[in-house]
Amino acid sequence: MKIAVASKGEGLKAEIDNMFGRAEYFVIVNSENMEVKTIENTAKNESNGAGGKAVKLLSNEGVEIIVAPELGPKAVTAVEAFKIKAYKKDSFKTVEEAVKAYKDGKLNEFESASVREHSGLRRA
Repeated sequence: MKIAVASKGEGLKAEIDNMFGRAEYFVIVNSENMEVKTIENTAKNESNGAGGKAVKLLSNEGVEIIVAPELGPKAVTAVEAFKIKAYKKDSFKTVEEAVKAYKDGKLNEFESASVREHSGLRRA
């Protein structure tokens, strides 16, 4: 099973990003063999809908589970459409900690959006 974690860097030791749709990277971990792949979040600079576009990006990578700090309404809609399960990162700091917590059944699933809809990139 492929698990994607929103991250600030690459690999298992990377810190979890505090945003989902605008995270710098996604670290994708195959939970069966712990193979790791880091991809750049190409949706992060979208003017709007970054969360939904990030979910589509992860779906194209075969991801079945997402671990994130927060999810907005568009990301939740996309998660449901692509039949991906999304879990809250809780207090875990690194990708490795979050993946282990998921495997140990310690993460809670998102049941709805955890933040209100944003209006895209805020530019001065």
